[in-house]
Amino acid sequence: MTDVSADADVRVICGPTAAGKSAVALWLAEREPTTIVSADSRQVYRGFDIGTAKPTPAERACVPHFGLDIAEPDTRYSAAAWAADAERWMRDVRSMGREPVIVGGTGFYIRALTTPLFVEPELDPVKRRAIAAHLRTLGLAAWVRGSSPVGPVVIGAAVAQPLTRAASERRR
Repeated sequence: MTDVSADADVRVICGPTAAGKSAVALWLAEREPTTIVSADSRQVYRGFDIGTAKPTPAERACVPHFGLDIAEPDTRYSAAAWAADAERWMRDVRSMGREPVIVGGTGFYIRALTTPLFVEPELDPVKRRAIAAHLRTLGLAAWVRGSSPVGPVVIGAAVAQPLTRAASERRR
């Protein structure tokens, strides 16, 4: 949970994709010394430029931004991690004599700034590698068929990482 207190107000511009959040933030930055802290759960990932409405290089050159391109697509980055990072970014922004503006559509990230979240379990990288190796030998469809309480499901490779995470939690 962040250290947002009564004497440290934070502006938040939140809404759905293509609602004009970035335009409002850039407009504000032309008038006041602000820095944008992205609260978008997809813009944190490097390479996720298309489909996320990530600010252009020109927009980033006009106004400092935090929270963009900070994680690889195959890494775990949670709302709790974002809130901890956002806390640090806001302190850094204020130490530069600027004001942070939280901009994004991931309400859970924004909520994480003010509401305590559950304590995230530490990941055991050795266990995760072993589970991933087991899933590769077993085959994803067979694993899902054997572990699904509702029977076989159709599933794609895009969910292999969450399934590996779920399996590591299941085997604790």
